[in-house]
Amino acid sequence: MIRLLDNSGWAGDPERLYETVEFPPAPPDRPYIFTNTVATLDGKLILGEPGSSAAGLGSATDRLLMHRLEACADAVVIGSSTLRADQHMNYPPRLYRAVVTTSGELPTDHDFFRKSEAGRALVFAPTHLPPDKRLALERVATVHLVGETRVDIPEVVRILHTHYEVRYLLVEGGGNLNYYFFEAGLVDEVFLTLAPRVKGGAHLPTMVDGAGLPRERAPRYTLISAYLNESELFLRYRRAE
Repeated sequence: MIRLLDNSGWAGDPERLYETVEFPPAPPDRPYIFTNTVATLDGKLILGEPGSSAAGLGSATDRLLMHRLEACADAVVIGSSTLRADQHMNYPPRLYRAVVTTSGELPTDHDFFRKSEAGRALVFAPTHLPPDKRLALERVATVHLVGETRVDIPEVVRILHTHYEVRYLLVEGGGNLNYYFFEAGLVDEVFLTLAPRVKGGAHLPTMVDGAGLPRERAPRYTLISAYLNESELFLRYRRAE
């Protein structure tokens, strides 16, 4: 691992990157929120077809750093497509893990639910969730209904802050969920792994999908660290003031 740039204040051994991460203090009214994504050079999140996982995109080093970042958070939130695409998710058992779903179509036998400590698996869904789906999910997780037809992301953040005392929240995508957090102006930092691959395909997910932000609302981020391992880049950005 080669340090190319680091303005974060951390000067440790590059091989120990992200073992500990110094974040600014969390805001008083919400968690400090950061995303983590691995993408191809052209921004794609998968090497396979829509609905597949990111398997094979990042290196073993990328996976190690992903787990280190998870260990720095109090909670992680993912979208339902991300959960369905990967049956095996090895989060720290003490970590609150939340999934956002509109339909409630989630595999309740997933590792996401089975390998968490009691009360640590959370589901956020809109109020129109069918009663049978809600009942099935309540058997494996704590269910919060927020928003009418779409999950209200600011309300998700508020609940995580007030009900679960989450101070540092990691968002792990996919592209639509990431968009909702950017749309709400809630992303403080971006961790991005650039994998030296090119996929192509306008139909494939990217780091941020959704409807897109107006030009005047597109947030600007400052690069605060960059590390190189073989041909893979590990980048960290912080929202510019």
